[in-house]
Amino acid sequence: MDIDKPHAHVPDGVPGTDYSAPAPFPASVSRRRFLQVGGAIAAAGAAAAGVAQLSGTTGADRSAPAIAHGTAVPGGHSGTIDDLRHVVILMQENRSFDHYYGTLPGVRGFSDKQALTYQDGTTIFGQPDPSRTDLGYLLPFRMDSAKVNAQNAGDLDHSWPGDHSARNDGLWNNWVPAKTERCMGYFTRADLPFNYALADAFTICDGYHQAILGPTSPNRMYFWTGTSSGRTANLGRDYTVQFSDVTTYPELLLNAGVSWQVYTNHEVGDGGGVNGWVGDYGYNPLWFYQAYQDSMNATTAAGRQLAIQGAVQPWQPSAGAPLGPNHVNHVLAQFISDCAAGTLPRVSWVVPPYEYSEHPSASPSYGAHYARAVLEALMGNQALWESTALFITYDEHDGYFDHALPPSPETTVTGEFISSLPIGLGPRVPMIICSPWTRGGYVDSNTYDHTSMLRFLETWTGVRAANITAWRRSVTGDLTAAFDFASPDFSIPALPDTVPLIAQSDAEKSFPPVTTPAQGAQVPPAQEAGTRRHRPSRHLPHADVTVNRSAHTVTATMSSTGPAGVSLFVFPDKYRAASATPFTVTSGATKAYTWTAAKEDSYGYAFSIYGPDRFVRSFAGQVVPAGTTAGQIPAVTATPVTGAVPALRLTLASSGSAAVAYTLTAHDYAGTTQAVTVGANGSVTVSWPVSPDGYYDVIITANTSDGFSRRYAGRIG
Repeated sequence: MDIDKPHAHVPDGVPGTDYSAPAPFPASVSRRRFLQVGGAIAAAGAAAAGVAQLSGTTGADRSAPAIAHGTAVPGGHSGTIDDLRHVVILMQENRSFDHYYGTLPGVRGFSDKQALTYQDGTTIFGQPDPSRTDLGYLLPFRMDSAKVNAQNAGDLDHSWPGDHSARNDGLWNNWVPAKTERCMGYFTRADLPFNYALADAFTICDGYHQAILGPTSPNRMYFWTGTSSGRTANLGRDYTVQFSDVTTYPELLLNAGVSWQVYTNHEVGDGGGVNGWVGDYGYNPLWFYQAYQDSMNATTAAGRQLAIQGAVQPWQPSAGAPLGPNHVNHVLAQFISDCAAGTLPRVSWVVPPYEYSEHPSASPSYGAHYARAVLEALMGNQALWESTALFITYDEHDGYFDHALPPSPETTVTGEFISSLPIGLGPRVPMIICSPWTRGGYVDSNTYDHTSMLRFLETWTGVRAANITAWRRSVTGDLTAAFDFASPDFSIPALPDTVPLIAQSDAEKSFPPVTTPAQGAQVPPAQEAGTRRHRPSRHLPHADVTVNRSAHTVTATMSSTGPAGVSLFVFPDKYRAASATPFTVTSGATKAYTWTAAKEDSYGYAFSIYGPDRFVRSFAGQVVPAGTTAGQIPAVTATPVTGAVPALRLTLASSGSAAVAYTLTAHDYAGTTQAVTVGANGSVTVSWPVSPDGYYDVIITANTSDGFSRRYAGRIG
């Protein structure tokens, strides 16, 4: 589509692009406090350095008084979720977590040492690419906004068949053939200064997944209803009725007397030319449901209520508003007005036009400009801001790579397969929660998907969401772990001005297209150094093995002692063909996986278990035949210890007549290398430390000839 001509931005003030006009700021929000005015792009490198060691205040303007953690709750506040009065939800388009935030410090990004490792020793970050004669695989590469047209690069395959092709039966190693080489492209803080500053100021979720392995429409159906009703393809701007027997969550709120509204622009907009700046481009899925279209055609005001609140209304001709940076106020006019008047409903869904949606042909900078306008409207009313949470997420990944394994159902799970293929979960997408209770640059690493948004509303309003399967409820959370309601921080963070960013984005259209690194020029992606404080974990998985020497079996027992269950995967590391076997371990229950060692493999075994929030277990060695007591027979078990001083208790044993010398090595996080010798038929217990947030990653090897090793990685607390 040709949008350059009607929306060309030049700094000398062509009509409709007046950059000398001030960006819109509510009078009650100090421009100094909300913006780091000017130089946002040039200062991006310095900002990256400044966030290297996050203390929870980096990127925030502390000129407004903050509530220190553990202090008394302010008057008029209960310190509970009841202090939340308004929820605003903005779902953008088509970006994966690694694509946007793989270089953000302290999140599960490109420095992830717990990433899936394949049998050939490569990791999931090196996606097989037959065209690469240098390595044979393609690493994530930066789409540099200063050099190429990265912000307007266009979209990739994100269809149901394409996503399942990349998934490759759970191995997640077919991204390049399924999506093209550009799927490995990513941005950095220099490209997305507003997005990174938002994450530094509030709480980002690095375990939030799209709901279905498919495109926009079915993911948005999950977001609003808890199901795609079996649909796997986009419905786009086909506004004919598709569903007559599905109850959407807004309908449930209406029936319960909970106020809500979908905010969007009602002008004709189809994503082409000037029309891309108005309308909703089919991003409001409520159009597809019979109840809303019946309401739109009703003859009474009461009958039209559902359609009006759901923004399912006849299209209006374009108002022809100028397309400068202030145009965002035009498409958000009703939302801004309701925020200023203090009449915002309990639940608000905000649906952008195409050009503000961040769909890969629509730039991230315009999406940032739109998101900033939403934040300005909320922060402009102090009482509103002190009682509101804004959720900013994305419907799906567009085909851009993400390395974290999504949960997947076992084949026995009902309601989670279409034509024998798992519905989801899909790749991670960004989720940032902006509120007084999520300030401070935290990361929440619990597992979520689009139905988690419904479950948050369910927890908060008491209105139970329909259509969500028991499996999803068992392995995903409700997003409440991201909040600290006892310690609100009402200060307004300093965030980069987005007007210079959209000017840069428009200038990029004359840049060369995105290209992959030249042969021999690949470099591993670098994640910004530093840590980030974590919200509490709701998972707490564990797994360990027992060896039956008579049956030549090694059985891994998997458990989850947290309030949420987990989806785990078993991968053979040797002896067997590569495969991924999913296990769903519900809270308080166990599952078992048994490896039968073969004589032709000298009774060898080698397999790993991967799960959420950096959970890894690896077990390798040989099963010593029953009755053998001579020589070295190593055995190790691990027990997570909670309490005031969490630790991983390791029991190192020797079941044979000879001593075993163990080496304990910190692969990541806390701990130092230890050498422990265990005498014949003896055992030694070691307390392995964890990081301040409870993480550990230790590898244990023995001086035996059977390749014995154990790896325990995960989190306690």
